[in-house]
Amino acid sequence: MLKCQLLSEGDHMGTRRFKFSDSKPATGSWAAKASDFSDDVIKGPVVGQSEQSGKLTDIVNLFSERYEMLRKILRYEWGFKETTNINEVRKDKMVFKNRVINIIGIVASIRRTKSGGRMVEIEDKTGQMSVFISKENPAIDTLLPDDVIGVSGKFIKDGDLFIVDYVQFPEFLDTPRKMGAEYDPVSIAFASDIHVGSKYFLQKEWDRMMEWLNSDHPTAQNIKYIVFAGDVVDGIGIYPGQENNLTETDVYLQYEEFARQLDRLPDHMTAVILPGNHDAVRPAEPQPVLESLVQKKFSHAIHVGNPSRINLSGVEVLAYHGKGIDDMVPRMAHVTYENPAEAMKEMLRKRHLAPMWGERNALSPEETDQMIILQKPDIFVTGHTHAHQMEEYRGTQIIVSSTFQGQSDFMRMLGYKPKMGYLSVYNIQSGESQVVCFADQANPSAGYKP
Repeated sequence: MLKCQLLSEGDHMGTRRFKFSDSKPATGSWAAKASDFSDDVIKGPVVGQSEQSGKLTDIVNLFSERYEMLRKILRYEWGFKETTNINEVRKDKMVFKNRVINIIGIVASIRRTKSGGRMVEIEDKTGQMSVFISKENPAIDTLLPDDVIGVSGKFIKDGDLFIVDYVQFPEFLDTPRKMGAEYDPVSIAFASDIHVGSKYFLQKEWDRMMEWLNSDHPTAQNIKYIVFAGDVVDGIGIYPGQENNLTETDVYLQYEEFARQLDRLPDHMTAVILPGNHDAVRPAEPQPVLESLVQKKFSHAIHVGNPSRINLSGVEVLAYHGKGIDDMVPRMAHVTYENPAEAMKEMLRKRHLAPMWGERNALSPEETDQMIILQKPDIFVTGHTHAHQMEEYRGTQIIVSSTFQGQSDFMRMLGYKPKMGYLSVYNIQSGESQVVCFADQANPSAGYKP
Protein backbone atom coordinates (compact mmCIF):
# COMPACT_ATOMS: atom_id res chain seq x y z
CA MET A 1 0.00 0.00 0.00
CA LEU A 2 1.51 3.33 -1.08
CA LYS A 3 1.76 5.98 1.58
CA CYS A 4 0.27 9.28 0.46
CA GLN A 5 2.72 12.17 0.65
CA LEU A 6 0.53 14.67 2.50
CA LEU A 7 1.28 18.28 1.71
CA SER A 8 1.44 20.73 4.58
CA GLU A 9 0.42 24.34 4.25
CA GLY A 10 2.19 27.39 5.62
CA ASP A 11 2.61 31.09 4.93
CA HIS A 12 5.74 32.50 3.39
CA MET A 13 5.79 36.22 2.51
CA GLY A 14 2.05 36.23 1.94
CA THR A 15 1.90 33.17 -0.33
CA ARG A 16 1.09 29.59 0.50
CA ARG A 17 3.96 27.14 0.25
CA PHE A 18 3.54 23.36 0.16
CA LYS A 19 6.02 20.63 0.92
CA PHE A 20 6.01 16.96 1.84
CA SER A 21 5.51 16.46 5.53
CA ASP A 22 8.22 13.78 5.39
CA SER A 23 10.26 15.37 2.61
CA LYS A 24 13.39 13.52 1.51
CA PRO A 25 15.94 14.41 -1.18
CA ALA A 26 15.08 12.88 -4.55
CA THR A 27 17.33 10.08 -5.74
CA GLY A 28 17.72 8.01 -8.88
CA SER A 29 15.06 8.42 -11.56
CA TRP A 30 13.03 10.80 -9.38
CA ALA A 31 15.86 13.34 -9.37
CA ALA A 32 15.70 13.94 -13.14
CA LYS A 33 14.03 17.07 -14.51
CA ALA A 34 11.35 16.45 -17.13
CA SER A 35 12.34 19.69 -18.88
CA ASP A 36 15.60 18.02 -19.91
CA PHE A 37 13.72 15.45 -22.02
CA SER A 38 11.64 15.93 -25.15
CA ASP A 39 8.03 14.81 -25.56
CA ASP A 40 7.68 11.38 -27.14
CA VAL A 41 3.99 10.76 -27.80
CA ILE A 42 2.48 8.22 -30.19
CA LYS A 43 -1.30 8.03 -30.38
CA GLY A 44 -2.97 4.66 -30.92
CA PRO A 45 -5.85 3.90 -33.29
CA VAL A 46 -8.79 6.31 -33.53
CA VAL A 47 -11.94 4.98 -31.81
CA GLY A 48 -15.66 5.64 -32.02
CA GLN A 49 -15.71 7.25 -35.46
CA SER A 50 -17.00 4.56 -37.80
CA GLU A 51 -20.29 5.04 -39.67
CA GLN A 52 -22.20 2.00 -38.46
CA SER A 53 -25.97 2.45 -38.22
CA GLY A 54 -26.59 0.11 -35.28
CA LYS A 55 -28.51 -2.51 -37.26
CA LEU A 56 -28.85 -6.06 -35.95
CA THR A 57 -26.35 -7.22 -38.56
CA ASP A 58 -23.81 -4.71 -37.18
CA ILE A 59 -24.20 -6.16 -33.68
CA VAL A 60 -23.95 -9.74 -34.97
CA ASN A 61 -20.82 -8.91 -36.93
CA LEU A 62 -19.28 -7.23 -33.87
CA PHE A 63 -19.79 -10.33 -31.71
CA SER A 64 -18.54 -12.56 -34.51
CA GLU A 65 -15.34 -10.56 -34.68
CA ARG A 66 -14.96 -10.56 -30.89
CA TYR A 67 -15.33 -14.33 -30.86
CA GLU A 68 -12.72 -14.84 -33.59
CA MET A 69 -10.18 -12.45 -32.06
CA LEU A 70 -10.40 -13.87 -28.55
CA ARG A 71 -10.53 -17.42 -29.90
CA LYS A 72 -7.16 -16.80 -31.57
CA ILE A 73 -5.76 -15.53 -28.28
CA LEU A 74 -6.94 -18.67 -26.47
CA ARG A 75 -5.46 -20.87 -29.18
CA TYR A 76 -2.13 -19.18 -29.81
CA GLU A 77 -1.28 -17.51 -26.50
CA TRP A 78 -2.63 -20.18 -24.17
CA GLY A 79 -2.40 -23.23 -26.43
CA PHE A 80 -6.08 -24.01 -25.83
CA LYS A 81 -7.15 -25.93 -28.95
CA GLU A 82 -10.74 -27.01 -29.58
CA THR A 83 -11.36 -30.71 -29.96
CA THR A 84 -14.04 -29.78 -32.48
CA ASN A 85 -16.93 -27.32 -32.87
CA ILE A 86 -20.19 -27.33 -30.89
CA ASN A 87 -22.29 -28.72 -33.73
CA GLU A 88 -20.06 -31.78 -34.05
CA VAL A 89 -20.04 -32.32 -30.30
CA ARG A 90 -23.83 -32.21 -30.06
CA LYS A 91 -24.27 -34.44 -33.08
CA ASP A 92 -21.97 -37.19 -31.74
CA LYS A 93 -22.37 -36.97 -27.97
CA MET A 94 -21.87 -40.69 -27.47
CA VAL A 95 -18.61 -40.59 -29.40
CA PHE A 96 -17.29 -38.00 -26.94
CA LYS A 97 -18.79 -39.61 -23.82
CA ASN A 98 -16.20 -39.93 -21.00
CA ARG A 99 -13.61 -38.28 -23.22
CA VAL A 100 -12.13 -34.90 -22.26
CA ILE A 101 -12.91 -32.34 -24.92
CA ASN A 102 -12.15 -28.65 -25.32
CA ILE A 103 -14.63 -26.09 -26.62
CA ILE A 104 -14.23 -22.37 -27.24
CA GLY A 105 -17.42 -20.35 -27.13
CA ILE A 106 -19.08 -17.11 -26.17
CA VAL A 107 -21.32 -17.12 -23.10
CA ALA A 108 -24.95 -16.71 -24.16
CA SER A 109 -26.58 -17.08 -20.72
CA ILE A 110 -25.83 -18.08 -17.13
CA ARG A 111 -28.30 -19.73 -14.75
CA ARG A 112 -27.69 -20.53 -11.10
CA THR A 113 -28.62 -24.10 -10.11
CA LYS A 114 -29.94 -25.45 -6.81
CA SER A 115 -26.52 -26.90 -6.05
CA GLY A 116 -24.92 -23.44 -6.29
CA GLY A 117 -23.25 -24.17 -9.60
CA ARG A 118 -23.94 -22.53 -12.94
CA MET A 119 -25.63 -23.89 -16.04
CA VAL A 120 -24.00 -21.95 -18.85
CA GLU A 121 -25.15 -21.75 -22.45
CA ILE A 122 -22.18 -21.24 -24.75
CA GLU A 123 -22.16 -20.83 -28.52
CA ASP A 124 -19.80 -20.73 -31.44
CA LYS A 125 -20.55 -20.17 -35.12
CA THR A 126 -22.01 -23.67 -35.50
CA GLY A 127 -24.45 -23.83 -32.59
CA GLN A 128 -25.14 -23.73 -28.85
CA MET A 129 -24.79 -26.18 -25.98
CA SER A 130 -25.27 -26.20 -22.22
CA VAL A 131 -22.37 -26.88 -19.88
CA PHE A 132 -22.35 -27.20 -16.09
CA ILE A 133 -19.76 -25.47 -13.91
CA SER A 134 -19.73 -26.56 -10.26
CA LYS A 135 -19.79 -24.14 -7.35
CA GLU A 136 -16.22 -25.16 -6.46
CA ASN A 137 -14.91 -23.75 -9.75
CA PRO A 138 -13.63 -20.16 -9.13
CA ALA A 139 -14.76 -19.13 -12.61
CA ILE A 140 -18.40 -18.95 -11.49
CA ASP A 141 -17.63 -15.83 -9.44
CA THR A 142 -16.38 -13.86 -12.44
CA LEU A 143 -18.19 -15.28 -15.46
CA LEU A 144 -20.28 -12.76 -17.39
CA PRO A 145 -22.63 -12.99 -20.37
CA ASP A 146 -20.73 -12.39 -23.63
CA ASP A 147 -17.41 -13.60 -22.22
CA VAL A 148 -15.35 -15.63 -24.68
CA ILE A 149 -13.91 -18.63 -22.84
CA GLY A 150 -12.43 -22.04 -23.32
CA VAL A 151 -14.02 -24.93 -21.38
CA SER A 152 -12.55 -28.36 -20.85
CA GLY A 153 -14.67 -31.27 -19.62
CA LYS A 154 -16.68 -34.31 -20.62
CA PHE A 155 -20.19 -35.71 -20.96
CA ILE A 156 -21.74 -37.93 -18.31
CA LYS A 157 -25.13 -39.64 -17.94
CA ASP A 158 -25.39 -40.98 -21.46
CA GLY A 159 -24.29 -37.69 -22.94
CA ASP A 160 -27.05 -35.64 -21.31
CA LEU A 161 -24.80 -33.38 -19.22
CA PHE A 162 -21.44 -31.78 -19.99
CA ILE A 163 -19.41 -31.21 -16.83
CA VAL A 164 -16.72 -28.52 -17.00
CA ASP A 165 -13.46 -29.31 -15.22
CA TYR A 166 -11.56 -26.19 -16.27
CA VAL A 167 -12.33 -22.71 -17.60
CA GLN A 168 -9.71 -20.75 -19.51
CA PHE A 169 -10.05 -16.98 -19.88
CA PRO A 170 -8.01 -15.21 -22.59
CA GLU A 171 -6.05 -13.23 -20.00
CA PHE A 172 -2.53 -11.90 -20.41
CA LEU A 173 0.48 -13.92 -19.45
CA ASP A 174 2.25 -12.80 -16.28
CA THR A 175 5.35 -10.95 -17.48
CA PRO A 176 7.64 -8.36 -15.83
CA ARG A 177 6.81 -4.69 -16.19
CA LYS A 178 8.84 -2.59 -18.59
CA MET A 179 11.38 -0.40 -16.83
CA GLY A 180 15.09 0.30 -16.75
CA ALA A 181 17.78 2.54 -18.16
CA GLU A 182 16.44 2.36 -21.72
CA TYR A 183 13.52 4.57 -20.63
CA ASP A 184 13.66 8.28 -19.82
CA PRO A 185 13.74 8.93 -16.04
CA VAL A 186 10.50 10.93 -16.11
CA SER A 187 7.04 10.44 -14.65
CA ILE A 188 3.41 10.32 -15.71
CA ALA A 189 0.76 11.79 -13.41
CA PHE A 190 -2.89 10.70 -13.41
CA ALA A 191 -6.13 12.39 -12.34
CA SER A 192 -9.74 12.12 -13.43
CA ASP A 193 -13.29 13.34 -12.89
CA ILE A 194 -12.40 16.99 -12.39
CA HIS A 195 -16.03 18.06 -13.02
CA VAL A 196 -15.39 21.72 -13.78
CA GLY A 197 -18.76 23.47 -13.82
CA SER A 198 -20.08 21.53 -10.83
CA LYS A 199 -20.72 23.30 -7.56
CA TYR A 200 -18.86 20.40 -5.98
CA PHE A 201 -15.65 21.07 -7.96
CA LEU A 202 -12.74 21.28 -5.49
CA GLN A 203 -11.25 24.57 -6.69
CA LYS A 204 -9.06 25.12 -3.61
CA GLU A 205 -7.60 21.62 -3.78
CA TRP A 206 -7.05 22.03 -7.52
CA ASP A 207 -5.26 25.36 -6.91
CA ARG A 208 -3.11 23.65 -4.33
CA MET A 209 -2.12 21.01 -6.87
CA MET A 210 -1.36 23.62 -9.53
CA GLU A 211 0.84 25.54 -7.13
CA TRP A 212 2.73 22.37 -6.27
CA LEU A 213 3.10 21.31 -9.92
CA ASN A 214 4.75 24.69 -10.58
CA SER A 215 7.00 24.41 -7.54
CA ASP A 216 10.62 23.29 -7.41
CA HIS A 217 9.72 20.07 -5.62
CA PRO A 218 11.69 17.23 -7.28
CA THR A 219 8.62 15.06 -7.95
CA ALA A 220 6.76 17.96 -9.57
CA GLN A 221 9.85 18.70 -11.68
CA ASN A 222 9.97 15.03 -12.70
CA ILE A 223 6.44 14.89 -14.21
CA LYS A 224 6.47 14.90 -18.02
CA TYR A 225 2.83 14.00 -18.76
CA ILE A 226 -0.47 14.30 -16.90
CA VAL A 227 -3.36 12.10 -18.05
CA PHE A 228 -6.97 13.09 -17.34
CA ALA A 229 -9.12 9.95 -17.66
CA GLY A 230 -12.47 11.55 -18.51
CA ASP A 231 -15.19 13.76 -17.02
CA VAL A 232 -13.03 16.86 -17.02
CA VAL A 233 -16.27 18.89 -16.99
CA ASP A 234 -19.61 18.15 -15.34
CA GLY A 235 -21.53 18.48 -18.61
CA ILE A 236 -25.19 19.25 -19.18
CA GLY A 237 -28.26 17.00 -18.99
CA ILE A 238 -26.40 13.99 -17.65
CA TYR A 239 -28.97 13.24 -14.94
CA PRO A 240 -32.31 14.73 -13.81
CA GLY A 241 -31.95 17.92 -11.81
CA GLN A 242 -28.29 18.37 -12.68
CA GLU A 243 -28.82 22.07 -13.36
CA ASN A 244 -29.28 22.57 -9.61
CA ASN A 245 -25.72 21.36 -9.04
CA LEU A 246 -23.99 23.51 -11.67
CA THR A 247 -22.14 26.80 -11.42
CA GLU A 248 -22.02 26.98 -15.24
CA THR A 249 -24.83 25.66 -17.46
CA ASP A 250 -23.04 26.13 -20.81
CA VAL A 251 -20.87 23.08 -21.50
CA TYR A 252 -18.62 25.03 -23.87
CA LEU A 253 -17.93 27.55 -21.13
CA GLN A 254 -17.14 24.64 -18.82
CA TYR A 255 -14.49 23.49 -21.30
CA GLU A 256 -13.16 27.05 -21.61
CA GLU A 257 -12.69 27.16 -17.87
CA PHE A 258 -10.92 23.80 -17.79
CA ALA A 259 -8.68 24.95 -20.65
CA ARG A 260 -7.76 28.03 -18.59
CA GLN A 261 -6.95 25.77 -15.68
CA LEU A 262 -4.60 23.69 -17.86
CA ASP A 263 -2.85 26.85 -19.03
CA ARG A 264 -1.47 26.98 -15.50
CA LEU A 265 0.55 23.78 -16.03
CA PRO A 266 4.32 24.29 -16.26
CA ASP A 267 5.90 24.15 -19.72
CA HIS A 268 7.55 20.78 -19.11
CA MET A 269 4.18 18.99 -18.68
CA THR A 270 1.94 17.74 -21.50
CA ALA A 271 -1.72 17.04 -20.76
CA VAL A 272 -3.60 14.09 -22.29
CA ILE A 273 -7.42 14.29 -22.20
CA LEU A 274 -9.98 11.60 -22.96
CA PRO A 275 -13.77 11.89 -22.58
CA GLY A 276 -16.06 10.24 -20.06
CA ASN A 277 -19.79 9.88 -19.58
CA HIS A 278 -20.14 13.55 -18.46
CA ASP A 279 -18.30 14.93 -21.49
CA ALA A 280 -19.83 16.42 -24.65
CA VAL A 281 -19.65 13.28 -26.76
CA ARG A 282 -22.08 10.41 -27.32
CA PRO A 283 -22.58 8.24 -24.22
CA ALA A 284 -22.10 4.94 -26.09
CA GLU A 285 -18.61 3.46 -25.97
CA PRO A 286 -16.20 3.64 -27.62
CA GLN A 287 -16.44 7.41 -27.37
CA PRO A 288 -14.84 9.59 -30.05
CA VAL A 289 -12.39 12.35 -29.27
CA LEU A 290 -13.86 15.69 -28.18
CA GLU A 291 -15.07 17.72 -31.16
CA SER A 292 -12.69 20.19 -32.82
CA LEU A 293 -14.62 23.20 -31.48
CA VAL A 294 -13.84 22.01 -27.96
CA GLN A 295 -10.24 21.04 -28.75
CA LYS A 296 -9.52 24.54 -30.06
CA LYS A 297 -10.17 25.93 -26.61
CA PHE A 298 -7.01 24.19 -25.35
CA SER A 299 -3.63 25.74 -26.13
CA HIS A 300 -1.52 22.66 -25.48
CA ALA A 301 -3.26 19.34 -24.84
CA ILE A 302 -3.36 15.97 -26.58
CA HIS A 303 -6.92 14.74 -27.16
CA VAL A 304 -7.79 11.05 -27.55
CA GLY A 305 -10.94 8.94 -27.54
CA ASN A 306 -12.27 6.61 -24.87
CA PRO A 307 -10.73 4.08 -24.60
CA SER A 308 -7.35 5.06 -25.97
CA ARG A 309 -3.92 3.57 -26.43
CA ILE A 310 -1.15 6.12 -26.21
CA ASN A 311 2.61 5.58 -26.02
CA LEU A 312 4.32 8.04 -23.68
CA SER A 313 8.12 7.97 -23.83
CA GLY A 314 8.08 4.27 -24.75
CA VAL A 315 5.43 3.18 -22.23
CA GLU A 316 2.09 1.84 -23.49
CA VAL A 317 -0.80 3.42 -21.60
CA LEU A 318 -4.34 2.08 -21.89
CA ALA A 319 -6.64 4.89 -20.71
CA TYR A 320 -10.33 4.14 -20.20
CA HIS A 321 -12.83 6.25 -18.31
CA GLY A 322 -14.31 3.11 -16.75
CA LYS A 323 -18.07 3.07 -17.33
CA GLY A 324 -17.86 -0.69 -17.94
CA ILE A 325 -17.27 -1.10 -14.20
CA ASP A 326 -20.98 -0.32 -13.70
CA ASP A 327 -21.90 -3.68 -15.25
CA MET A 328 -19.45 -5.64 -13.09
CA VAL A 329 -20.33 -4.26 -9.64
CA PRO A 330 -23.79 -5.90 -9.39
CA ARG A 331 -22.54 -9.25 -10.73
CA MET A 332 -19.25 -9.81 -8.88
CA ALA A 333 -19.07 -9.78 -5.09
CA HIS A 334 -15.40 -8.80 -5.03
CA VAL A 335 -15.90 -5.79 -7.34
CA THR A 336 -17.15 -2.63 -5.64
CA TYR A 337 -17.03 1.09 -6.36
CA GLU A 338 -14.61 1.38 -3.44
CA ASN A 339 -12.39 -1.32 -4.97
CA PRO A 340 -12.61 -0.82 -8.76
CA ALA A 341 -9.11 -2.20 -9.32
CA GLU A 342 -10.69 -5.66 -9.10
CA ALA A 343 -12.91 -4.78 -12.07
CA MET A 344 -9.83 -3.68 -14.01
CA LYS A 345 -8.17 -7.03 -13.29
CA GLU A 346 -11.27 -8.78 -14.64
CA MET A 347 -11.10 -6.65 -17.79
CA LEU A 348 -7.51 -7.76 -18.31
CA ARG A 349 -8.50 -11.39 -17.67
CA LYS A 350 -11.33 -11.18 -20.18
CA ARG A 351 -9.29 -9.01 -22.59
CA HIS A 352 -12.30 -6.72 -22.89
CA LEU A 353 -13.22 -3.38 -21.28
CA ALA A 354 -16.99 -3.89 -21.42
CA PRO A 355 -17.86 -7.54 -22.13
CA MET A 356 -21.59 -7.30 -21.38
CA TRP A 357 -23.89 -5.89 -24.03
CA GLY A 358 -26.89 -3.64 -23.38
CA GLU A 359 -26.99 -3.30 -19.61
CA ARG A 360 -25.87 -0.21 -17.65
CA ASN A 361 -23.10 0.73 -20.05
CA ALA A 362 -24.17 1.70 -23.57
CA LEU A 363 -22.03 0.28 -26.38
CA SER A 364 -21.84 1.12 -30.06
CA PRO A 365 -21.47 -1.63 -32.71
CA GLU A 366 -18.38 -0.30 -34.47
CA GLU A 367 -16.91 -2.03 -37.52
CA THR A 368 -14.33 -3.59 -35.22
CA ASP A 369 -14.64 -4.28 -31.49
CA GLN A 370 -12.53 -1.42 -30.15
CA MET A 371 -13.11 -2.47 -26.55
CA ILE A 372 -10.97 -5.61 -26.93
CA ILE A 373 -7.56 -5.39 -25.24
CA LEU A 374 -5.34 -7.02 -27.84
CA GLN A 375 -1.92 -5.96 -26.58
CA LYS A 376 -0.84 -5.92 -22.96
CA PRO A 377 -0.58 -2.37 -21.60
CA ASP A 378 2.27 -1.27 -19.35
CA ILE A 379 -0.15 1.02 -17.51
CA PHE A 380 -3.93 0.65 -17.33
CA VAL A 381 -5.75 3.68 -15.94
CA THR A 382 -9.44 4.37 -15.26
CA GLY A 383 -11.52 7.05 -13.55
CA HIS A 384 -15.32 7.20 -13.17
CA THR A 385 -15.64 5.67 -9.70
CA HIS A 386 -14.18 8.62 -7.74
CA ALA A 387 -12.01 6.10 -5.91
CA HIS A 388 -8.23 5.83 -5.81
CA GLN A 389 -5.97 2.76 -6.09
CA MET A 390 -2.56 1.80 -7.43
CA GLU A 391 -1.68 -1.89 -7.84
CA GLU A 392 0.34 -4.18 -10.08
CA TYR A 393 -1.35 -7.08 -11.84
CA ARG A 394 0.54 -9.61 -13.95
CA GLY A 395 3.09 -7.03 -15.09
CA THR A 396 0.64 -4.15 -15.67
CA GLN A 397 0.48 -1.11 -13.41
CA ILE A 398 -3.17 -0.51 -12.52
CA ILE A 399 -4.19 3.04 -11.58
CA VAL A 400 -7.61 4.22 -10.46
CA SER A 401 -7.42 8.00 -10.83
CA SER A 402 -8.74 10.20 -8.06
CA THR A 403 -11.37 12.91 -8.45
CA PHE A 404 -11.42 16.65 -7.83
CA GLN A 405 -15.13 16.68 -7.04
CA GLY A 406 -16.49 16.60 -3.51
CA GLN A 407 -19.26 14.34 -2.30
CA SER A 408 -22.44 15.20 -4.18
CA ASP A 409 -26.00 14.87 -2.94
CA PHE A 410 -26.39 11.70 -5.03
CA MET A 411 -23.23 10.14 -3.55
CA ARG A 412 -24.39 11.10 -0.09
CA MET A 413 -27.75 9.41 -0.70
CA LEU A 414 -25.89 6.22 -1.68
CA GLY A 415 -23.53 6.52 1.27
CA TYR A 416 -20.51 6.65 -1.04
CA LYS A 417 -17.45 8.61 0.07
CA PRO A 418 -15.16 9.68 -2.78
CA LYS A 419 -11.38 9.69 -2.45
CA MET A 420 -10.59 13.24 -3.44
CA GLY A 421 -7.55 15.15 -4.54
CA TYR A 422 -4.97 12.38 -4.91
CA LEU A 423 -2.44 12.70 -7.72
CA SER A 424 -0.94 9.36 -8.81
CA VAL A 425 2.62 9.65 -10.15
CA TYR A 426 4.45 6.80 -11.92
CA ASN A 427 8.14 6.94 -12.86
CA ILE A 428 8.59 5.05 -16.11
CA GLN A 429 12.28 4.25 -15.65
CA SER A 430 12.16 2.90 -12.09
CA GLY A 431 8.57 1.59 -12.15
CA GLU A 432 8.04 3.23 -8.77
CA SER A 433 4.97 5.20 -7.75
CA GLN A 434 4.15 8.10 -5.49
CA VAL A 435 0.81 9.53 -4.39
CA VAL A 436 0.46 13.20 -3.54
CA CYS A 437 -2.54 14.41 -1.49
CA PHE A 438 -4.11 17.80 -2.05
CA ALA A 439 -7.39 17.33 -0.16
CA ASP A 440 -8.33 16.87 3.46
CA GLN A 441 -10.72 13.93 3.15
CA ALA A 442 -12.55 15.00 6.32
CA ASN A 443 -12.89 18.64 5.35
CA PRO A 444 -13.00 19.22 1.57
CA SER A 445 -13.66 22.71 0.24
CA ALA A 446 -16.85 21.62 -1.56
CA GLY A 447 -19.45 18.90 -1.22
CA TYR A 448 -20.82 17.24 1.88
CA LYS A 449 -18.56 16.58 4.84
CA PRO A 450 -18.18 12.95 5.98
